[in-house]
Amino acid sequence: MPFAPDESAASLPLELEGVLKDVQAQLDADPSEALPALRRRLASILLEGAQAKDFHKRLAYVEAGLRLTLRHREDDTLFMLVQMLSDRQYGYCATHALMAATTCLLVAPLAGLDEVQTSSLVRAALTMNVAMAELQDLLATQAPQATPYQREAIEAHPTRGASILRDLGVEDPLWLALVQDHHETLDGNGYPKQKTDLTVAQQMLRMSDLFIARISPRTSRRGLWPNVVVGNLYLESQTRASPLGAYFVKQLGMYPPGSFVKLKTDEIGVVVRRGPRVNMPLVLAVTDPDGLLMTAPSRRDTQMSMYAIRSPVSPEDMRIRLDRSRLLKRV
Repeated sequence: MPFAPDESAASLPLELEGVLKDVQAQLDADPSEALPALRRRLASILLEGAQAKDFHKRLAYVEAGLRLTLRHREDDTLFMLVQMLSDRQYGYCATHALMAATTCLLVAPLAGLDEVQTSSLVRAALTMNVAMAELQDLLATQAPQATPYQREAIEAHPTRGASILRDLGVEDPLWLALVQDHHETLDGNGYPKQKTDLTVAQQMLRMSDLFIARISPRTSRRGLWPNVVVGNLYLESQTRASPLGAYFVKQLGMYPPGSFVKLKTDEIGVVVRRGPRVNMPLVLAVTDPDGLLMTAPSRRDTQMSMYAIRSPVSPEDMRIRLDRSRLLKRV
């Protein structure tokens, strides 16, 4: 069912209002339908690169659709995107971009970014890999390490991406700077210019990019457990007396929606809601203690000691396929 007019976005940036009616008429309000549809649209834009037609209007549609979906059903949006990152039927580049933009939208208010800065940050997250969209999809499914030619393209993509965006008519200096600098690091070991003086927005985009890359499985390696990745981001920020890591933990939790966990009962479940404490989410158990698929997933509140989380579970180890739309209706 499409978004109803009264679910519009009173607080959407003014520049997105031009596509709001199209989004409301065309995009399903159910995140299990909306996010794959937005991914297809964004993938088309990114793969077209410098040849993208109607770039600004098409990107505005994706941004408006993502903002509405996130505002309407926050945990379900995270659930779908985390699930899509490990599902080969979805190309990696555009899914990565949507998850990065979502993470930035969640963390930016805590970091004190205003709407103008947040809008530039979200657009940078959606387009930071425009110069290597096809290569990013390929690398996710490629078993060997990157070739020297691919490595050269990777190292050049921030500068090339900013150049492509300028050619497409982007004039926002913050958007362009964020794309240019999204692989720079405070210790000067980043690229392409080894900068060390980075704004909060630049650090946030890099952390979002890093978090998603680390939890996403590839043909060449397993994804890291989300609780480990989020914990490492927290510790890295603490060494610099930065609150950003704590903001990521607060907004994503140690077990973000969409991730799998093993419970004290030996059931395996999927996280569907962040909890009042970052390590105690709401889970739907999908297999019984013997590993057999449950006919009807059962709610498990991990605040209760009998349903405490024993360990994370890698999506690669799950031998079942979830009906995500039906599952979310049971929450």
